Amino acid sequence: MPLRIPLTVLALMALIVLVVRLPSAEESAAYPDPSREIRHVIPWRAGGGTDTAMRGFMRWFEEEMGVGVVTENVPGGLSSVGLTVVQNAPADGYTLGTMTYDALTVQLLGLAPVDWRALEPVCMVTEHPSALIVPAERWTDLAAFEAEARATPATIAVGNVGQKGVWHQHAAAMEQAMGVELRHIPYEGGSGPQIGAILGGEVDAIVSSLPGAMSYARAGELRVLALMAPQRSPLVPDVPTFAELGYDLEYGSFRMLMAPPGTPDEQLVTLEIACQAASASPEFQEWARAGAVGATWRGRADVLDYLNDLAPRVERLLAALEDA
Repeated sequence: MPLRIPLTVLALMALIVLVVRLPSAEESAAYPDPSREIRHVIPWRAGGGTDTAMRGFMRWFEEEMGVGVVTENVPGGLSSVGLTVVQNAPADGYTLGTMTYDALTVQLLGLAPVDWRALEPVCMVTEHPSALIVPAERWTDLAAFEAEARATPATIAVGNVGQKGVWHQHAAAMEQAMGVELRHIPYEGGSGPQIGAILGGEVDAIVSSLPGAMSYARAGELRVLALMAPQRSPLVPDVPTFAELGYDLEYGSFRMLMAPPGTPDEQLVTLEIACQAASASPEFQEWARAGAVGATWRGRADVLDYLNDLAPRVERLLAALEDA
């Protein structure tokens, strides 16, 4: 005798199957949602090199993503304030943060409970060497700078971004390599205040990256004396590297896009693809060359390898500052 199942039971079973197979609202929503905007946090002040470079890049990234991008500056604590915002944001693919070299130091310095390892890499946008930059009329080459530093210890004021920040670390490494004593002056908020300080005569030199200083170098107001790079830069082909001049100094900085911890892999892949397409855009490349922003593409996996290799070097530089 065939088994008879009541119609009410069959209806209930069908409803259960339907509910199980229907995707959730989150799953069914296409990413990115054209009705939403992506929030992009820059943890430095407006007007500096990072602000200029990343706002520029976002124009092309926005086109590739097909949604609007709203950028906001959240400076403070060697970038830790802005990165805290990113670290605590919803992991839904609609918040991104620019991360720079100083993110590797904030936890070591105890500035904030920010862990760069918890953030999700999306891509590298720029990479550039650190450089010694001076007023154009003050010194013509590194030898003249070094001679005055030896003759007048602790009198040459060198501006950098933040106590124990990226360019303080690199300036101290330069100081140690030369065997001289400099006077380090920190400026919070990024390269904007740092550039303003050297142009205004508050400091005698800065250790910084090229982008923020290039327009002034081209105008003849500032001079790049040497690069902490493995080879010369096409931006300043006549400027020697420290290695050429006998110093083992190879340091630089970067700008990366990072997402909050736990951002789904599917969204990270979408973001990475958009970043790669934006970076490869001929229009972006032309803009980047004109602005000397140091456009450099690295994907998610390469970014992670890069950071894991750099982190112990940063620890050693900070340890040297503690011992000084």
